[in-house]
Amino acid sequence: MFDRLALLAGGLLLAVCQAAAGQSYPTKSIKLVVPFGPGGSADAIARPLADKLGTALGQSVVVDNRPGGLTVIGADLVAKAPADGYTLYLMPGTHALVPSLVAKVPFHVANDFTMVAMLGTQPYMIFANPKQPFSTFAEMLAYARANPGQLSMGVSDAVTLVTASTLKSVAKIDINVINYKGGGPQNTDLLGNQIATAVVTPNLMPQQRDGKLRSIAVTTPQRLSFLPDSPTIAESIPGSQFDIHTWYAVAGPANLPKPIVDRLHAEIAKLVADGDFRRRLDDLGVVRPSDTRPEAATAAMRAYQERMAKLIDAAGIKPE
Repeated sequence: MFDRLALLAGGLLLAVCQAAAGQSYPTKSIKLVVPFGPGGSADAIARPLADKLGTALGQSVVVDNRPGGLTVIGADLVAKAPADGYTLYLMPGTHALVPSLVAKVPFHVANDFTMVAMLGTQPYMIFANPKQPFSTFAEMLAYARANPGQLSMGVSDAVTLVTASTLKSVAKIDINVINYKGGGPQNTDLLGNQIATAVVTPNLMPQQRDGKLRSIAVTTPQRLSFLPDSPTIAESIPGSQFDIHTWYAVAGPANLPKPIVDRLHAEIAKLVADGDFRRRLDDLGVVRPSDTRPEAATAAMRAYQERMAKLIDAAGIKPE
């Protein structure tokens, strides 16, 4: 009887402490870990998010870029951080693919994290340097077939690697896939014509409008409303049913107290719905989520992981 009462009292004390923590949170600056270097799409989302979220919470939110290891370095930092709400993670779709691509992962991609909010999904596009001897995706395929191993295609994370590998498989082309540690270095080389093409998110649309790059295809089943002249990959490779995208969510370490999760989710949901941050997401081609709740983010990650694992297997990519 005494043990049962002690257990009950302990549970009540924990609940009270968690509620108090939620009411006082945050009392100091928050770190937002981005598992890529500066200059890429994830960084372009993280910086305005940190700015707006910091204003909403009354404390600064500092972006901490931790590139490398197909997001493993940044994710591991978050997984091992205290579950107090002061270390958050801009979780990209790449995170869900780590078990299929990395032989030894120092964390569990689901169990060692607490989902906070879904930010949205984002398509991929294939951009080409305009100095290349092709101007359309069909011409790129013809060039690749006529020049085996000569066409270079940059990738900067696990999802873009899967995209390029899947393209090689379904189009039956031999291309030179170059794996960068982040979108910044990749984009610099693409703009400088050091690589011919790259799989990127729509954050390079300004360079497209300026004529510095050319969008030749999109990886989604339908053409994009903001770029209707760029065909889908499936249009040029009939029967391929090509459909690859990424997503972004905010997460924290496992066992993040519910009051803190609720506070963070409430503020992030407002930012995703309207205002300057929403417009920034629109500029980056990030599609508004139908549900921002942590449960929705978890379900999206699991479904994405299952689907992409099949593509990874079909493309013959092995963990390293």
